[in-house]
Formats: sequence, C-alpha cells, structure tokens
Amino acid sequence: MLSRELVFEILRKSVHLVSIFIVLIYEFFGKDAILWVLMVFLVTVLFLEYLRLEKGMRIPFFYMMYREEEANRPGGHIYFALGAIAVISLFSREIAYAAVLMTTFGDLVAALIGKSYGKRRIFRETFKNDKSLEGSVSEFITDLLVGLVITGNPIVSLVMAFIATLTETAVNRIDDNLVIPVFSGFSGQMTLFLLAYL
Repeated sequence: MLSRELVFEILRKSVHLVSIFIVLIYEFFGKDAILWVLMVFLVTVLFLEYLRLEKGMRIPFFYMMYREEEANRPGGHIYFALGAIAVISLFSREIAYAAVLMTTFGDLVAALIGKSYGKRRIFRETFKNDKSLEGSVSEFITDLLVGLVITGNPIVSLVMAFIATLTETAVNRIDDNLVIPVFSGFSGQMTLFLLAYL
C-alpha cells in the first residue's frame, strides 16, 4: 500500500506533467505562443502566492500542494515557470524540450524511486542531504532516455542527463525546478556548440 508521503509526492509531481503541454504548445503554435502562455501562468500564480503569503488566504486545493518548507516561501511551480521561460527564450527548440521534460520526468522518477526503494544514502557527507543513490541513478537513466528521444544526440543527452542529475542531487537550498532546466539546458546548448566546431 502506498504511504501517505508517497501519495502526496505523486500528487505534487503530477502537477509538473503540464510540461507536456508546454512542449505541445511550442511545437504546434510556436515560441511566442508558449512564452505568452507561460507568462500568463506566471502572473496568475504570483497573484495566488501573494494572496497565500501576504494575506494568509487558504485557496482551496492550491494550499494542499505545498511541502512544509514551502509554507512561507514561493512554491516550486513559480520556479518551474521561470526555468521554462529561460530555456525556451534562449536555447534551441530540442534543447528546451529536453531541459523542461528532464525537470519533470527525472525529478518525478527520482522522488518515487528514492522514497520507495532508496536505501543507499551516500550523499550525506558530500552534499549534506538524504537523497539516495537509487533515486539519483533512476533520474539519470530517465533523463538520458528523454534526451535521446528528444535530441537524438547521445553526447548531448549524456551531458544534459549528467548535469540534471548532479544538480538535483547536489542542490539543497535553491529550488531544483529552476536550476535543473537552466543548468541542463545551458550544458546541452554549449555541448551542441562545441560539437559543431570539432
């Protein structure tokens, strides 16, 4: 039977599956359209966060999606929107797709596998956190598959998957919904640039 914590995590992460719609809107309607959609989304959730954090309002369903540490700070969906806007604005279409989807699916798989099967907590000394080797390995494999499907380039996929996994594993205080797409997207774009000149 699924634990309450695992059910909560699945519910939280499922919200991030809107990244599929980000890719679809970009693919069928173009960069400008998805940037406007993301900006409208960002303005909306920032207003809701204002009501929650500044006015103390408990908006139905919305307030249930926060972790305890997010009680007095903006939620991950704001950082996810900012990360998506950054990578779509600056990077090639395939790199932006891969970065956004790695943020969603890699993080989702890492959380589910880590919480369900994570035994080896080998990052306590290095990164000062309780993340598991099993979660990190499952994230890397997921990110690599996402990269291969989206970009078709094994070197770019490998670099992006490694950076996305390292970022998720190493970062504790900065929201991973922002740093994973930005770092993985930047590394993927730089790898493409270097490969073009080799």
